[in-house]
Amino acid sequence: MFYSVVQVEMGIQSNVTVAQGSVAENQGLAYFDFQVEKPVAPIPGSGSPRYPQVLLSAGVEGQVLGQFVVDTLGRVELGSFKVIRSDHDLFTAAVRSALPAMRFLPAEVGGRKVRQVVRQPFVFNRQR
Repeated sequence: MFYSVVQVEMGIQSNVTVAQGSVAENQGLAYFDFQVEKPVAPIPGSGSPRYPQVLLSAGVEGQVLGQFVVDTLGRVELGSFKVIRSDHDLFTAAVRSALPAMRFLPAEVGGRKVRQVVRQPFVFNRQR
């Protein structure tokens, strides 16, 4: 039996402080994807959630819609992680456990690397 955990579509969430102008980096604010010239991009193979074995064995599929900030080094700021929606707590735990290993190409504005808010679904599905 095979399974996959798919990370798709990065977007935005409206309840995060957004940068206003060029002082964003100095104030520790994060940009939304529509505010950057070059958005965050995942680095393939850098980390992804593991399908919880108990859910895989039971044939349970689902997803987690998470939101987090990617810093100027391409790392997830762990304290910024929020769950927007989740089909199961074990899926949420799998995503949370994978975040430290995930790496991204950081967002850029005016040739400078900046922090960006990312809203990303993590899809857990069994492939037969």
